[in-house]
Amino acid sequence: MEFGIKNQVIIYTGAAGLLGTEACLELAKQGALLCLIDPATERLNSLATEIRQKYPSARCMAVSDLDFLNPAGIDTLLDKIENELGSITCLVNSAYPRTKDWHLRFEKIPMSSWQTNVDDHLNGYFLFSQRVALRMMKSRKGNIINFGSIYGLVGPDFSVYEGLGEMTMPAAYAAIKGGVVNLTRYLAAYLGPYGIRVNAICPGGVKDQQAPSFVQAYESKVPLKRMATTADITGPLLFLISDLSSYINGVALPVDGGWTAI
Repeated sequence: MEFGIKNQVIIYTGAAGLLGTEACLELAKQGALLCLIDPATERLNSLATEIRQKYPSARCMAVSDLDFLNPAGIDTLLDKIENELGSITCLVNSAYPRTKDWHLRFEKIPMSSWQTNVDDHLNGYFLFSQRVALRMMKSRKGNIINFGSIYGLVGPDFSVYEGLGEMTMPAAYAAIKGGVVNLTRYLAAYLGPYGIRVNAICPGGVKDQQAPSFVQAYESKVPLKRMATTADITGPLLFLISDLSSYINGVALPVDGGWTAI
């Protein structure tokens, strides 16, 4: 059995992030044709350069100036992708926009901050999925994968944040990721008759230079007794992108070392 990723035309939002970078490098290695989208221009260009250097035959576009809430701008980009790479087969919604006051505790969150985060993140996933799905519905095939979170499936354990000052699990994150998970189920049911699969991958905590006290507290709650690595997330993501998961639709897949099992 093969992955079936070669020559797939994949749009990856949030491509230059911690998880996106490793995933996009692996997708390029597998022979995917990529449109990488991320507002972090420097990191995005560095990723595109690394892909081209490691895989000279790889084809990828890098886009850093997209407004995720502008349907006309999205449609223009999709036209360009189809002209340069071919018909879109997969969309990975992995963008992680957030305001500078994202870390504030519940009682201190301004309504304007809440609205901006929901708009940029959840509504951005909705609009991009809608514009891509319209094209996939015509071809009657496609695959959309949304990044949810364990905190879109269960409530937070605030004990792991004790003693860490202002570090906490943002309220908007829980609402947004819960919305992403159920939007995924809705789209799977609605788009399934068109041959379009829609699934969510829900990572647990990924190790990324967090405070040692947080890492220790978090890992003590996980049955596998460790935080995730980026590779831990990339493998299941590639599975959901690949033909090996061709009959999986509407699933919110926890990749969390067992966090949500207990």
